[in-house]
Amino acid sequence: MTELPSSPRITGEDVLTLAALAGLAALALSPLRHYVGPPEQVAKEKHRRDSFPLSTFPMFSDDRRGRIVVPHVIGITADGRRVAPHHRHFGAGGLNQMRRQLARAVRQGRAGAVAQRYADSLAADRATGRAERSPGERAITQVRVVRSRFLFDRYEPGSLAPHTEALAAECPVGGTALAHGTARLPRHQEDDAR
Repeated sequence: MTELPSSPRITGEDVLTLAALAGLAALALSPLRHYVGPPEQVAKEKHRRDSFPLSTFPMFSDDRRGRIVVPHVIGITADGRRVAPHHRHFGAGGLNQMRRQLARAVRQGRAGAVAQRYADSLAADRATGRAERSPGERAITQVRVVRSRFLFDRYEPGSLAPHTEALAAECPVGGTALAHGTARLPRHQEDDAR
């Protein structure tokens, strides 16, 4: 009869490898601790800091209840069409950078200054002939800074029309801006039902 070979002995290197793997597994599963405890505590702890790889930042984990509110700028043409003016009229940064700065300005009550900046930039483009680069913008006669509520289940691709909208400021191209206050959106039954 043949004798079976004996199992290899566990070495110190094997123990270190197993300990390192156990440590990595514990580290990867550590965000689960945010989900232990009473629901109030869980919600508070989740938003305190990120918990990679199970990200709990509000950007990824907040329940938006089927809607989003966006402060933004729209251009209105003489025939009432809505045109989205390019973000370069607000500043030289990228789209997300300009979007954040615009939202901050609206929150801080500076919507009139935003509308004036867009209107002045559009007027300057027309005066220098740069308006030819954006034919849709050439037709804008008025700039509006608004806070719009979009409902996800009612959104139609290609549509710029929100579910509800509040006007924060407006300015005719080449004119002077008029601020309208805090631009509070009206409450709707859909909001209360969600």
